[in-house]
Amino acid sequence: MERLRGRQRVCETRRGVRGVRFGTLLVAVAVASMSACGVGAPLTVCLDYLPNPNHVPLYAGLDAGAFAARGLDIDLLVPANPSDPVKLVAARAVDIALTPQINYLMARAEGLPLVAIGVLIDHSLGGLLAIADRGVTTLADLAGRPIGYSLAPLEPALWRTMLACAGVGDADVDLINVGFNTVAALLMNSVDAVGAFRNVEAIQVELVGREPVFFAQEDFCVPETYDLLFVVHPDLVLERRADLIAFLDAVAESVRLTRETPDAALAALFRAVPEVDDEVDRLSFAATLPLYADDVHLDDPAVWEEVQRFLVDAGLVGSAAPFESLVATDLVSLINP
Repeated sequence: MERLRGRQRVCETRRGVRGVRFGTLLVAVAVASMSACGVGAPLTVCLDYLPNPNHVPLYAGLDAGAFAARGLDIDLLVPANPSDPVKLVAARAVDIALTPQINYLMARAEGLPLVAIGVLIDHSLGGLLAIADRGVTTLADLAGRPIGYSLAPLEPALWRTMLACAGVGDADVDLINVGFNTVAALLMNSVDAVGAFRNVEAIQVELVGREPVFFAQEDFCVPETYDLLFVVHPDLVLERRADLIAFLDAVAESVRLTRETPDAALAALFRAVPEVDDEVDRLSFAATLPLYADDVHLDDPAVWEEVQRFLVDAGLVGSAAPFESLVATDLVSLINP
């Protein structure tokens, strides 16, 4: 896990640490904390993946001082593996993690102590991506044709559900694990479609001169999801309640800043992480801008009920959990919309 330092760090924090190994990932777990400038213990926030346009509001808020104005010292961390953030929160190795709603529910079903406190992107991002010159204009055109995926068992369940919704029988679904080289597999014609994000891979395909055909998962019997949640260990809600309320309030302000001054917001990401300053990420940010949550609330029981029903029906979790156990509703209710 790499600590992101730069302009968003208001002051340095001195820590005593001990090493805890998760596979090949060495995490520095704070056993003592003392801020050099009088702010309380930092909140460590683990991203769901490498820094990208999904995270622009966090960088914009740090750059604009939205978190510091509320007395918060924020450390943004990058996971070595996308499956790590929820595990690190459960182990109390980080305070807050970003993770998709479906991943959160599957982790909860495995017994990890987690609770959701807010949302950054409250729309689905995933779906199936094809290329027009391969003769794909409708989802049903993929019957009997190879479809690439990266992550099992989730992706196969999603794509089978979508295809069934389009009238494709299970016997005509041909799923192939292509690892994480999904776009390369698609462009090389190794497969006729891949699991993809509408704000990333579709743009990559277009930039190489091919016409993307994207089928949004929520249009084909997969429920709309909260795509990026903030989750914490339940004990943290009791221990740092005021800090979490301030954090969510700062996130809400940061999204507003991102919408009002998008060029400045994207520039904050690029200053902090120069290696993502490219055309793909600029176009990806433009596609993501309408998808940030209008506020941090994620307390619509119907959304949770529908997503859990899908997961149970797909055999990805054994049973649905009570809504009250999934969301820190008493905390969320204190955040102004």
